[in-house]
Amino acid sequence: MRVVVTEKPSVARDLARVLGARERHDGWLGGRDLAITWCFGHMAELEDPAHYDPAWKRWNPAELPMLPERFAVRIRKGAEEQVGHIAALLRRPDVTRVVNACDAGREGELIFRYLLQVLTLELPVQRFWASSLTDSAIRAAWSGLRPGTAFDRLAAAARCRAEADWLVGLNATRAMTCLARSAGGRGQLLSIGRVQTPTLAMIVARDEAIAAFEPEDFWQVHGRFEVPPEASFRATWFQRGGLDGSATDSGDDEGQDPMKEGPSQATRLPTLAAAEAIVAAARGQRGLVTRAERKRRRERPPLLYDLTALQRRANQRYGLSAPRTLQLAQALYERHKLITYPRTDARHLTPDQVPELPGIVEGVGKLGVYAPFAEAILAAGPIRPGRRVVDATEVGDHHAILPTGRTPDPQALSPDEKRVYDLVARRLLAVLSPDALFDLTRIEVAVTPGDDSPLPEGVRVPLTFRARARVCVQPGWQAVDPPKKRREAELPPVDEGDVLALAEVCSKVGTTRPPPPHTDASILQGMETAGRDLDDRDLARVLRQSGLGTPATRASILTTLLDRSFVERQGRSLRATDRGRALIAAVPVDELKSAELTGRWEARLAAIAEGRDERQVFMSDVRVRTTEIVRAILAAEPPELEATPDDREVLGECPVCGAPVRESPKAWGCDRGRACTFVIFKKVARRPVSRRSAVQLLKKGRTPVLKNFKSKAGKAFSAALVLDEEGKVRFDFPSRRPSAEDAADPVGLACPRCTEGRVIRGRAAWGCSRWREGCDWRRIP
Repeated sequence: MRVVVTEKPSVARDLARVLGARERHDGWLGGRDLAITWCFGHMAELEDPAHYDPAWKRWNPAELPMLPERFAVRIRKGAEEQVGHIAALLRRPDVTRVVNACDAGREGELIFRYLLQVLTLELPVQRFWASSLTDSAIRAAWSGLRPGTAFDRLAAAARCRAEADWLVGLNATRAMTCLARSAGGRGQLLSIGRVQTPTLAMIVARDEAIAAFEPEDFWQVHGRFEVPPEASFRATWFQRGGLDGSATDSGDDEGQDPMKEGPSQATRLPTLAAAEAIVAAARGQRGLVTRAERKRRRERPPLLYDLTALQRRANQRYGLSAPRTLQLAQALYERHKLITYPRTDARHLTPDQVPELPGIVEGVGKLGVYAPFAEAILAAGPIRPGRRVVDATEVGDHHAILPTGRTPDPQALSPDEKRVYDLVARRLLAVLSPDALFDLTRIEVAVTPGDDSPLPEGVRVPLTFRARARVCVQPGWQAVDPPKKRREAELPPVDEGDVLALAEVCSKVGTTRPPPPHTDASILQGMETAGRDLDDRDLARVLRQSGLGTPATRASILTTLLDRSFVERQGRSLRATDRGRALIAAVPVDELKSAELTGRWEARLAAIAEGRDERQVFMSDVRVRTTEIVRAILAAEPPELEATPDDREVLGECPVCGAPVRESPKAWGCDRGRACTFVIFKKVARRPVSRRSAVQLLKKGRTPVLKNFKSKAGKAFSAALVLDEEGKVRFDFPSRRPSAEDAADPVGLACPRCTEGRVIRGRAAWGCSRWREGCDWRRIP
């Protein structure tokens, strides 16, 4: 029998449906000499420092750097039951081989390899590799299973990335935190990360540019030319290259939007006197049309969404944060089944998906708002998008985000879910719609001043005025998915050689503006394009393909920066806090604050995966660099943090990390805050927890049996409170503990299957609150 291991339950169900494994068992699906089981993402993870050396439990600079000789993995908390199901399957005597069907990519390979490592199993491995999960793609990948050993180098690269992040991230974080504490920064966790710190540095740099910005006034000259018999148009003086010839706007339209916003350098004058001199020289004169042209320009539809592009668009249009957009997209994918897998970095499709597009368009078109666009697409003939949309070489683990073709029930979606679905649906319809067509018009008029009109230094004769216009003649895809609204204007017809009267001429003052603060949309773009300004062209080229982080992790990086008070939201803006600025100023290693480290790693990881570099050599280099980074940080000046005197009483020592535990308004927690898993909330199951009980938990790890807890259904119960290994409060029920299997009303009790979820009431049965994560425990009343 073969055992297939997938990365998530939904993929297991897809494979089981296509491969005929229809028998349901606890934690797996079976049939046809086949068992298909699943992970919940990473089921195993690298061990904490204390696993390798008890002395590493405490944050002591004398113990740095921490360099384990060999990394160990452990089962992730909450995954024990499913890992048990997988282990039982793989240890059956009739199992001859295991198929790795985790996502096609470096991270999917690591999930599978860590799982086998924690189970200490050695079985022949085959690799199922598919970039999409259509029925045809599944069948093709299944018929083309490859030896697992063919992906050993990819696995080596994946292990290198995870272990290198552990080494640099944990050591640099402890070094910087210890440095701050040496200067009195008690309780200040200063975390350093390969992605987190460069992202914070981008926000700090933007804020510094805003703070250092000094506005300057500039002037422009505008004129109105009359076109017989009754038309006129307004034009602006400009000079190619500006007054000193250095302006980047040449005045040409090639490759530029003629209606772009904001005044160009070629139209700006530094003083009111210079502007008024041009006004005086042009007033009362006539102009000769030296250029009058009209061009038809096509604008092709935008690319499909990957997660980052969707998050940026949702932030720009609706002000939704990146984490919020990911949450909504995940709900549309998992709960409503309305869009495909959202955590993708691809904006293209694979060829095998093209036959499915008519059905998707037809399903979307059943909703009235999309019907006219869908009907037009289907009526235009066979749907055959070109290489700009369909390119298998641009698809990694998952294709671009698409609607599934299921017609949504508007009543079942929240307002924000409707907004995100609308973005995805309109983008697909737009991609399959015709190009938008625009007429671009440009007129240039030369005005020769009188001989007695003095002109400012650098201004050339004749004076040139220009007018540009953009008119939509066929909206095409923009009728479906309108971009940001732009000004449109039409110019009257004129010909080169026409002579026009300059009816009015005047000067207007403007003021330069500082760069805008970062938003979710702009920082996501910055992370996606990080490294393009690096001097090292090879690193810049590598980062063009990856950037900082992945689409799936960028939102969590922003959340981390916000949670740790390095960044704060001000409306839609992201601004660095004093703490964030102090951290960036204190980091003495420049590569930790830029995309350089990621670029170097990605280049070498790609080389490892391709056989051009060795895992042992890379890890040896990372260990050496980690030692250098730690020494540099510990020898640096401490960060200038705000004084944080903390005269709150210390209740005890954190059972997880050893830091002091103090009282806050809503809980008892250690000085490391959210960086540590320990917390005792002051209210548990609607019952207040006293200070005395908190002290008992810290000293003994448990309280006596306490009364008057209440379940979500309002039923009272008694239990002791205990602390688990992660420092989280759990219930320990007296003598005979209430069981969800036999309690009259199990609502609120622990799920008997996964133990992590709580029992909730459904329409016809009780079930586990973690049903979306794959727990299928049910009990019918």
